[in-house]
Amino acid sequence: MIKPIVDFLIRRKARDDKRLPSIVHGDLIMHVAVVASAANEQDFRYVQTYVKELRGRGLRSVDFYISFPNKKNLEAFEPARHDFPFTRKDFNLLGKYRGEVLKQSVGKEYDVLIDLTRGRSFAADVLIAKTQARWKAGAMDESRSHLLDFMIDMKADQDVRKLIHHLDHYLTNFNKSNAA
Repeated sequence: MIKPIVDFLIRRKARDDKRLPSIVHGDLIMHVAVVASAANEQDFRYVQTYVKELRGRGLRSVDFYISFPNKKNLEAFEPARHDFPFTRKDFNLLGKYRGEVLKQSVGKEYDVLIDLTRGRSFAADVLIAKTQARWKAGAMDESRSHLLDFMIDMKADQDVRKLIHHLDHYLTNFNKSNAA
């Protein structure tokens, strides 16, 4: 991918797109997409545990999109049924899907997309821009404000466990349909 061109295309699509985010009540969430990077092994294990917990909550679907830094790491990973691993090579020069795994995910719509990459994977940013979700949430980053609807400022705290905790709290517990 040619990063400046793809970034320009993503920003233009976000500006021209008339997508209006709509808040989904925490107790009505049924379809979730989690996007993470496997660059840090320890953080990746925490994210995997969180996805497993989400799947155990009785949601209809929890899809897990994993950005791998290279093909070698991707080949060592054994995906589950709703895991979609990808690398930069799964996109062409202009950011269109080239990989078969990502082509399967086209057309899926989610209530919530949870971004746990913190902007560390440009390929994940492209995926987030192309994924249809009613609400997209992640860590605060001004340069990625065109991608996400809800951002949590973690005050430069890099612990992914705290990010998961706060996002999960706000998305599922705090935002109930019977709240005053």
